Amino acid sequence: MAANSISPAAIVRYYDVLEPDYRYMWNLGRNVAMHFGYWDAATRSLPGALERENAVLAELARVHRGTRVLDAGCGIGGSAIYLARHHGCRVTGVTLSARQVRTAQRLARRAGVAGGTEFLCRDFQQTGFPDGAFDVVWALESVCHAPDKARLSREFFRVLAPGGRLVVADGFAARAHFAPADRALMDRWLRGWCVESLATLEEFTRALGAAGFVGVQVRDATPNVLPSSRHLYRWSRPLLGLAAVLRWCGPNLRTRALNIVAAHGQYLALTRGLWRYGLIVASKLPPE
Repeated sequence: MAANSISPAAIVRYYDVLEPDYRYMWNLGRNVAMHFGYWDAATRSLPGALERENAVLAELARVHRGTRVLDAGCGIGGSAIYLARHHGCRVTGVTLSARQVRTAQRLARRAGVAGGTEFLCRDFQQTGFPDGAFDVVWALESVCHAPDKARLSREFFRVLAPGGRLVVADGFAARAHFAPADRALMDRWLRGWCVESLATLEEFTRALGAAGFVGVQVRDATPNVLPSSRHLYRWSRPLLGLAAVLRWCGPNLRTRALNIVAAHGQYLALTRGLWRYGLIVASKLPPE
């Protein structure tokens, strides 16, 4: 691991510290969703956008009753609960955070889908599951945390059954290299969200192809996340002064301060065209 790379422990700490903040900003009591959401003509509110993204990805992945789904980077279980409730499939969620596992289990029981879900504390880059254990691998805003996209792609391919599908929704760098000012802006928001760097869509799809995936399809969904990005920006603006103080007040408050700065910077970077939001679907060929 590089000297200034972000460790798994740092990622766990980020999410564990900020779960109450997400709960407030994103109304987690209703949606249990820690992602940007997807705005389209049918979407009228942020809660609707958060649920809509699950619906869009489920359609892309052709999820149906009986589908075995790996939710790779499941957070507190929002997508897993949605899939079990609306599609009757069996979902296994993995996360680095033991606290998130406990929260996801509790929320699944509350939603009445504990029998269709399980949550485990594992690294999605090395899951330990048997080859071909799943019909769908679902990665909603989690790929960004994996430092080695080639390794991650190989693991996703390995755990998919022949004929299985991978669906990814995440942020991707608009280009491989940035001018110094643009690089500083990207680093400001990515580091605040515990992301070392973003791959480009081209880099990630090449990694998928090298791992064996076929039929890779990419959709630029940047316009569909722009309203949520703007919402975060507006939430952060009046808090920037407070963030400047909090960052010197201990590690937990520093994490909160950097999150505020990141919420502000991600919108500036998006509207400057430095990153984009992509939906990716790919398949593992069945044997001939």
